[in-house]
This record gives sequence, C-alpha cells and structure tokens, in this order.
Amino acid sequence: MKAILLVRVSTKAQDFDEQEREIYNMAIKDGYLPECIIPVCEKESGIKLAEEERAGLNKMKELIEEDNDINCVYCWEVSRIARRKKINFSVLDYLTTHKIQLVVKNPSIRLFKDNGDIDEGAEMVFTLFSQMAESEMRTKLARWKRTKDAKRKESIYTGGWILYGYTVDETTKKLIIDEKQANIVKTIFALYLTGKYSYGSLAKELMQTGLLVGYTLLTARKFISLTLNNLAYAGLPSSTNKRNNVKTEGNIYPQLVTLEMINKCKEIAKSNTNKPKKQYNNYYFGKGLLRCPYCGGIMVAKKNNNTYHCQECTKGFWIQINLVDSILWHSSIMLYATKLAHKDDEDRKQYYCQLTICDSKIKTSESRIKAMQERAEVIEHKAYVEGTLSITKADSFINELNNKIDKERKELNKWMNDRATIQNLLIEVSRDDKVVNLDKVAEIKDDKTRYDIIHEVFDCAFIDKIEQYKYTISIYPKLWNHPLQYTLNTKKNTVFTDVTEDIHQHLIGKFHAIEDGVEVLPVSEEIKCYEERFKAVRNKEKNRYYNVKYCREHKEDNARRQREYRARQKALKAKTIK
Repeated sequence: MKAILLVRVSTKAQDFDEQEREIYNMAIKDGYLPECIIPVCEKESGIKLAEEERAGLNKMKELIEEDNDINCVYCWEVSRIARRKKINFSVLDYLTTHKIQLVVKNPSIRLFKDNGDIDEGAEMVFTLFSQMAESEMRTKLARWKRTKDAKRKESIYTGGWILYGYTVDETTKKLIIDEKQANIVKTIFALYLTGKYSYGSLAKELMQTGLLVGYTLLTARKFISLTLNNLAYAGLPSSTNKRNNVKTEGNIYPQLVTLEMINKCKEIAKSNTNKPKKQYNNYYFGKGLLRCPYCGGIMVAKKNNNTYHCQECTKGFWIQINLVDSILWHSSIMLYATKLAHKDDEDRKQYYCQLTICDSKIKTSESRIKAMQERAEVIEHKAYVEGTLSITKADSFINELNNKIDKERKELNKWMNDRATIQNLLIEVSRDDKVVNLDKVAEIKDDKTRYDIIHEVFDCAFIDKIEQYKYTISIYPKLWNHPLQYTLNTKKNTVFTDVTEDIHQHLIGKFHAIEDGVEVLPVSEEIKCYEERFKAVRNKEKNRYYNVKYCREHKEDNARRQREYRARQKALKAKTIK
C-alpha cells in the first residue's frame, strides 16, 4: 500500500523540510516502505485560494484517482490542509467517500478506526481545529489590515500601484512627490480650470506640447479624466477606482491640489457634458446678453425670420437681430479700444506663456518628424542594403511615414505661424508709443471676433417696448454699472443716441432742464450703424407663386367663405340697429 505526505507552507520564508521529515517518519513507523511514500509539497496560501485553485489538493486527488493502492494521507496539522473550514470539510468528505485514512500529527488525529469505522471523536477534533484555524486567520487578517491602514495614513508605502506624480523614498519608505510628474499633474489642473478645454482637447494639447509621451489620444484622455477626479491629489484617501465614494483604506499621498480645485473640475466636466455638440457658423451678438422685458429671461435667436424671441413667457415678444446686433457692435468699439489702451503687464505675461507653449509644441513636432525620418532611413537600409525586408513592404511603410511627416509638417507650420503672430502682438503691446486706432477696431469683419469682443465688454442688455416699432435698449458694460441707452425704430431700422421727448414722458414723465429761462428738451442724434448681416430665409417669389396657385385651386371655397362672412356681418349690423 501507498501513502501521501501532504505538506503546505504559506510563504517562501517557511520551509517544509521539517514537516516532511516528521510525517515521513510517522509513515515509516506505520509500516509504509520508502518507495511507497509520495510527497506532495506546495508553497501556497491557505486562506486566499479556493479548493479548486489549490495545486497540492488537486495533485492529491489526482494521485488517489489514478492509483488504487493509496490508502492514507499524512498531514502535519489541520491548518496545513487549509485555513478555511469549508475546504477542510470538503477534503474530509472526499477522503471519507474514498475510504482513505487521514493522519494528522498535531493534534493527533486518525480518521478511521482499525475496524474501518469513522472515529467520531477524531472527526469532532478535526472540526474544532478547522474552526480554530479559520478564526486565527481572521484575527491575523484584521490585525494586518489595521497595521496596513495605519501605515497608509502616515504615507508609508505598503505595496501595490503608486499614483502618478509620486514615488517612494528608499530610506524612509514613504510616498513622496515626484517633481517632474507632479508638475504635469499641476499643469493638467491649471489648464482645465480655465474652462477652455474638454478631456479630449486637453489630452491633445498636452500630447502636442510633449508633456504626455507614449500615450494615444484615447489613453491620454482617460488618464486626464482619472487625474482630475482623484481625491488623492488633495491629500485624501485614494479614490482611483471610486470617483464618488472615497476609499477610507486608500493610500494618503502628499497634497498637490486643493479639494475645491477637484470639485471645480467636476463642475466644468458636467457643464461640458451638457453643452451642445453641434457647432454653428452663425454668430448672433445678442446671444446670452439680451433679456426679455417681461420675464427677464434670456432671448434666443430665431433663424427663419431673423429675430430674437423669448421662450420663457407667453407675451410673444420679439425684435430684429440685425438692428440689435448693429447697435451692440457699434457700442463695443469704443469700449474695446479703451480696454486695449490700458493693457498692462498681465497681457505680456500671457503672451510669454503662449510663446512657451508654442515653443514646446514646435520642439515636440520637430522631434516627431526627425524620429519618423530616421525610421524611414532604417527601413530603406533594411530593404536596399541588407535585403532583410522586401522592397514592396518597404515602399509601403515609407509612403505611410511620408504621409505622417507631411501631416506633422503642416502642424509645425501652424505652430510657427502662431508663434510669429504672438511675437507681433507682444511687440505691439510692449510699444511705449502705442496708440489704439478706433478705425482698425471698427474695420473688423470677422463675426466670431466681433462676438468675442462684444461678450468681453458687455454684461447684459435689456429691451423695452415703447410703442409700435419703437424700443429702447439699455446695454450694461462690465466696466461700470451705468447703462448705455439707445432708441430703436424697427420699421425704419434707425438708432438714436438718446431717448426722445415722447419716450421720456412715457417712461419717467416729462423731463426738462432750464437754461437762461428757456426749457431745454432732450436732444436725440441718429447713429448710422445699421448692418444687414442676416437675411430672411423665406423666398418671396416662391411664396407668391404658392399663394397664387393656392387661390386658384380654392377659388370656390374662398368665395363661399366670403359670402358667409358678409351674411354674418349684415345680420350682426341689423341686430345692432334694432
């Protein structure tokens, strides 16, 4: 007959030579020959692995299934089988079913009696020690976890993945800041907090500047998303895998940013998600500025009839886009020129920062072009000199690289042009004798530039209807609270600098001043600023043709309705006379 020696240790530091030697001597004393003793020795965890994952138990079962001469299994102690009672009970049931004797040295257990019956006392002891082994392991795990959590709170490295921006001090074994990576993390937060970037655009920007190397656009976007949402950068427990729920047992890293910055980034991300994805080519200057006189809601542009209208109230208030946009642009010219005249060192600082970014982009683009050119040279050498690569494949690879080089050179030219533009702006700002030319500002024709200028200098605008075709507009600049007021005539498309006498009387009563005993009324001056930027999409000729066709097809119905209408009017008149 044969016997199996089941030996398990949970760590590499433990050695199973002593266990194997003692239970080997037990098997020899029980009469087994040395060649009939089969050792099964594995170094594996007794608590982390399930039964089907345990190599030692699987090998034991395979030997029992293959060799019918095996009738006994020796073990050092119950916990050496497993530290989970569920696994121990499963092994016990397996051995009982196959009539295999189980001998445990500590405590002394023999599963079967000499007559082949199960020893109930031994079974009870086995059950008790299985429970004790599992309880002991749970206590050790809890103690180990408390120790590990205490070390994490002290920023002591306890193993595992290290967050980007940090490293481990070899002396103290503490998590410390990696200055190079930390500067990239701070740059990500600083750029995203400007509100000008999405995750994707910021990823592209950082790849172009060379800050993120070895990333694809997809992986860079994911990296930025995880970085901006990770509370560990604010000195809180790591939350890499749980954006909304902080992991209390997570590592505590040295603080790089504030919690307010992370929350602000989350708000920006949420607003970016809610923004419309469609980009429009038409720029309506009053968008976001113009307010309804009845409900105060923001008026929106309606393209089909070129009007601003309110969607919040039921008054049906509307006004022409061309007229409002004309006076908004006219009013912004002087304010914008004044703002340009007072540019200070902050503008120079911004230009220098933009120059640094452009230089970084240019350097990164040039390095990419150089790398692709070197790669093309290597391919040519392999194909035409060494002969290790077919010429057809080489030409295909080279053509692909040349296309990428052409595309990268276009990007490089763009960065070079941007740099030259910024340098000219910097020179212009740095001039001591710089004089702002109003005519140059007024000559701006690009709608996007005009839109940006208007929204830069104005905070809001209110429209009030005085009578038919007559309105007043009050435009509030961001520099002061006093509004700019104008009178609009929507029928004649005219604008006046001040409200007229009848409008004054309608708004605040009769206004007048006395000079030398003579009553002076407000003087209004017309402004020649009207510009027809948008035309109605309706086709007058098409509409006329449709109307004529409709009248001809419904001539009899129209005549009948007219007769019925005249009869109703006649009956109503007769009833009134009586």
